[in-house]
Amino acid sequence: MGSRNTNVLFFAAFALFSFLHFPSQTEATIPTELVSKVCTQTVNLSYETCVKFLMANPKSLLVNNVKAVAENAMDMARRETADTSSFFAALLKREDINPASRAALESCSSLFKQAVTFLNLNGLSGGTATLDVHSALDKATECKSELSAANVSIKSVAEKLEGWRNFYSIASAAVRVVENP
Repeated sequence: MGSRNTNVLFFAAFALFSFLHFPSQTEATIPTELVSKVCTQTVNLSYETCVKFLMANPKSLLVNNVKAVAENAMDMARRETADTSSFFAALLKREDINPASRAALESCSSLFKQAVTFLNLNGLSGGTATLDVHSALDKATECKSELSAANVSIKSVAEKLEGWRNFYSIASAAVRVVENP
């Protein structure tokens, strides 16, 4: 009889452990559904790319509402914006950079540093996130215009700006979903 009680106790402990540590079918689909809701709203970015970007971030697996997805997207965009500013600053340290390009590169570093301030979570609470995200885009657009005017043609710059644009598109879509439910 002792063996039978041990088996029952073991089974009960295993069942309790499984119940507490594995998400239910509904819980497991919540992040995917929320990410999908955002990714259907992206502009100039495929749905699949959006999902890939968001789901690559572990925070996306922990979201339980659209605002949390937007906060995650804004955080990702803010980090990418800071990284883009640093990218331009690092380019300036290279000796092979054309001196005529330096002013535009310096400006871009500064503009992206300014753009970081617009990508904060305060706008989500205050209802100004759409404006804030567009202000960050304005800084990136200004950078791109200055690079074009200075005839800067560096492949890694174009790739970096395209990468930033992907993060911007996701953050913008997430903000739109929160502010226009």
